[in-house]
Parts: sequence; structure tokens; C-alpha cells
Amino acid sequence: MKTAQIKKSLSAFWSDQEGVTAIEYALLAALILAVIVVSVGLVGTNLQALYDDVAAKVAAAMP
Repeated sequence: MKTAQIKKSLSAFWSDQEGVTAIEYALLAALILAVIVVSVGLVGTNLQALYDDVAAKVAAAMP
């Protein structure tokens, strides 16, 4: 009797799809976050270089 109950519980656990969906959403969110962090890092570096270039040109143009 107890074996049948354990088998039923394990069968219900293996067929449950809700946890899988949550994991998929978490992985997708982590991937999106990683892309945002890398993009902001690259844009920040390029923007800093642009500001430094403009500052150097303005400083060179001043007498």
C-alpha cells in the first residue's frame, strides 16, 4: 500500500511542469540582465572616450 502511494507521489512530481516554467523564466531573465550589463558597460566606455576627446579638443581650441 505504501509503495503505491510513493509511486503516485513520484509520478505527480515528474509530471508537474510549473517548476520547469519558473526555471525557464529565471534563465531568460538572467540572460537579458547579462546583455543589459554588457551593453551598458560598452556604451559607458565609448561615451567616456567621446567626452575625453571633446574635452581635449575644447582645451586645445582655447588660447
